[in-house]
This record gives sequence, C-alpha cells and structure tokens, in this order.
Amino acid sequence: MPIAKVRLNTVLCLFALLSALPIQVANAKNFIGYTGKGWNSDFGVLRGQCEAKLVHNEAMKGTATQLMAYVESSEAFRTIFPESELVDAVAVDSHCFGHTMELVPSGQAVRWLNPVNGVGVYLSPGAKSDTCRTYLGVTIVNGEKKKFRGEMCSPSKGMWKVQQ
Repeated sequence: MPIAKVRLNTVLCLFALLSALPIQVANAKNFIGYTGKGWNSDFGVLRGQCEAKLVHNEAMKGTATQLMAYVESSEAFRTIFPESELVDAVAVDSHCFGHTMELVPSGQAVRWLNPVNGVGVYLSPGAKSDTCRTYLGVTIVNGEKKKFRGEMCSPSKGMWKVQQ
C-alpha cells in the first residue's frame, strides 16, 4: 500500500476516533470564582476591562444573571452609582462589579464604560474573608471623579451584597 494512502487512512481513523469522544468544551467552567462557582467566561475582567457592551447585550436578552456574578441592586449599591437610574445601566454596573469581585485577584484593577449612561468605572477588589471582600474604586461622570470604597459579602454563589 502506498505511503500516502496509509497516512490518509491514519488521519481518517484519528478523526473518526476524536469525533466519537464526548467533548464538553462548550459547557466547561473555565473560571472558578471567589465563591467557588464556575463560570464559562470572564467577560474580560481578568484582562482588566469588563466587556460592558457584551454585558449589556446579555442583560437585554435576560441571560446575564446566569452567565455572570452580580451585585444585588440595593440602596447601598445605588449610593455608589446614583446616576444609574435606568434599569439597563444598573444591570451593566451590577454584573461588571459582581464579576470583578468574583474573579479578579486582590489588588488588580478593572475598568469599564457603561454603554447606557456613559459612566466610567475603575474598581479594585481586596481580600477580607472566605465570603467577603473589600473594594475601592472611582466613578467618572461628565469628567468628575468620585471615589468609593466598602465591603461586599456573598450570601450565595455568584451573588454579592454591599455591606453597610
């Protein structure tokens, strides 16, 4: 048998074998969060830039909460983002903030520009305990910077709550 035919048969056999194996790549949880929950995507936070437009698109489809950690929209959270009156804007900030708290190591900063209201955010999480983390950051509204800091705890996997 000619060598070319042997190689072709070998490649075809390998391809058939690989295609028969159950590969779960689409459902792999590649990112394990602070709370122990697995996530399919980091939405850019591990590279320092939350993909806010993608987050907004997922929020509009109603899938963001399944795909990302989030911060409970409480009165305490709204004091950090008082200019985020629109539900869409709150969803972007809640998910980018939550995913940063969930995945980003202490001291690393993440930024995003909310595509709904134009508010810029710079956020750096810290460490505190197994279920709580500190944070400090800056919001930028119409060129004016406002610093914020505090503590968040996670009462359940993937959900964070501002402590008062």
